[in-house]
Amino acid sequence: MLSRRLQLLLFTLSFVTFAWFHQGGGWNQNARFAEVRAIVERGTFAVDDFMVYQPGEGRVMVRESVKDGEFVSDGKVHRLCWGNDPWDYNLAPVNGKSLDDGAEPVVIGWDTCTGDVGIAPDGHFHPNKPPGASLFAVPVYFIASLVERGMGLSLDDWWVLCVNGWLCSALTVGLASALGVVIFARVAAAMFPGNLCAVLGAALALGFGTTFFPFATLMFDHNLTAVLLLAAFAEVRVERPMRAGIWAGVAAVTNYLAAVPGAMFGLWVLLRRGNLRDAGRFTLGVLPCLVVLLCYNMAAFGSPFVVNTSFQNPVFKETAPAFLGMFTKPSWFAALAITISPWRGLFVLSPVLVLAVLALAKWCRRDALRAERWIVIGVAVFFFTVNICFNGFHGGFAAGPRYLIPMLPFGCLALVPAFVQWPRAALVLVGISILQQSLLTVTDSLNPLGVGAHAWRNKPGEWKEKLAGNSLVWRYAWPLFVSGRAWPVVDDKFEEWMEGQQRKLTKEVPDVAERERQLGKIRAEGWSRVVNGEQEPLWIAAMPGPVSVNPMGMWDGTYFQKFPAHSDAARWGAFNVGEMLWLDGRWSVLPLAVMWVAGALMMCRARCA
Repeated sequence: MLSRRLQLLLFTLSFVTFAWFHQGGGWNQNARFAEVRAIVERGTFAVDDFMVYQPGEGRVMVRESVKDGEFVSDGKVHRLCWGNDPWDYNLAPVNGKSLDDGAEPVVIGWDTCTGDVGIAPDGHFHPNKPPGASLFAVPVYFIASLVERGMGLSLDDWWVLCVNGWLCSALTVGLASALGVVIFARVAAAMFPGNLCAVLGAALALGFGTTFFPFATLMFDHNLTAVLLLAAFAEVRVERPMRAGIWAGVAAVTNYLAAVPGAMFGLWVLLRRGNLRDAGRFTLGVLPCLVVLLCYNMAAFGSPFVVNTSFQNPVFKETAPAFLGMFTKPSWFAALAITISPWRGLFVLSPVLVLAVLALAKWCRRDALRAERWIVIGVAVFFFTVNICFNGFHGGFAAGPRYLIPMLPFGCLALVPAFVQWPRAALVLVGISILQQSLLTVTDSLNPLGVGAHAWRNKPGEWKEKLAGNSLVWRYAWPLFVSGRAWPVVDDKFEEWMEGQQRKLTKEVPDVAERERQLGKIRAEGWSRVVNGEQEPLWIAAMPGPVSVNPMGMWDGTYFQKFPAHSDAARWGAFNVGEMLWLDGRWSVLPLAVMWVAGALMMCRARCA
């Protein structure tokens, strides 16, 4: 039996930990935050007026008002374009016009705060995301904006933007994730009674030893989806079909893919007792959520049957035929990458989950939990299959295989019998898992290694390196935390830069001796700038640790476009609560560590009470 005291303690430790970190800006969370601002400040779902920021007077940013894919600034027309970067020769204005009239190109995702958008037929921009996560954050931002305006603060002040981004993340995803850890513990305790220590071990493994941890600190939809599906699963188990339907429906509004596990739960309700009335109640729970989604689609896109991904950035679409433009046949590379690689591997970044697989294989012997076992397997297989068929299977800037997060609470249920059967191995593996996930969270949950051009070396055989040696933890997070710089990555990128300089000099300077002299001078001067942390020639050199590394703000689409490296705005793009309390570097996580030591002691007492 999980006591209320133990549940409250588990929730408090989880929520404070998740809320401790603000991971800065990025395409995904910036797109959602733009929609939240649009809803609260403009009463619209279109994010046109919250995409382009420019530095203004003091700390207040200037937002450009985008109309029909363009805006006027300093007397000149600026036209938004699809493209990879400003040097792309194939920039395509979103409104179909040409750049031959002298309009300045504004590259979406580079000059805007996000590239995770699409343009609807009416010419308005929207996030290419389901609306659930944004809708959850609307009340938070509404209250925060009222208070801030009452204090005379500008909502476009870059510091206010940082704080509001943090609040929207912490009080939606962070709060839901903490509740999810408690829900998981309750479900696990009910399924495996009499194994309280194993239940707590499994709950801590989920919350802090898997990719669930870093993404509990980010305004993405994965953790919300995971918790909502777990809540639906819990309600089906205790035969509350309408509540299960509501949670399953909300999960689908948050992540369209959640509709399939939701259908699994509906089928489980139907088959459990063969009761059509229960299935009807489940359906009644889903219907209001479906109505909300259809109304959102109608208001945003003019049709209830059109979704956000319909008009998204073409950079995400396959040139070859693909389902919805994104899903192709399963990839063996993706399957290996998201399971056993140090770059994205579930079982490398969270080795404790190996025991979950072993335990799940034996689960069939427990007849009382046979239905739950098949649900766990079904959910896991579904999200895994979708992930390896997705053209962006890696998840971009991410501290692990983020598209597998919705299946993690279900897979971690199998850790309870694993802790019972192999307690020593489970303790060792959960310790390693928590250490790795903590390093990823403390440094940079938006880990760019192997994806961002500034954080990987583009060379032949790169795919082999990603599968075998491109470790998110030991090549990026650990060096950052220990030495304040990701030196293995910096060294690699510097050598790549030097190779480019050498190729350039080979064409320009025919004399070998003179070429070598100039090359030596370039190396010495370039390395000096790298050591000094300048953003030229390497962005990665200007991203100092040991904690809160990401310099992007809620106004940035990429690094150092609005403010230079080491400016106050870049330094506070990401932060943690300890830093707000004037604790520097690694000291900023010391209060959190002390809280966890005290919390662990209190858990032991509560367990024995």
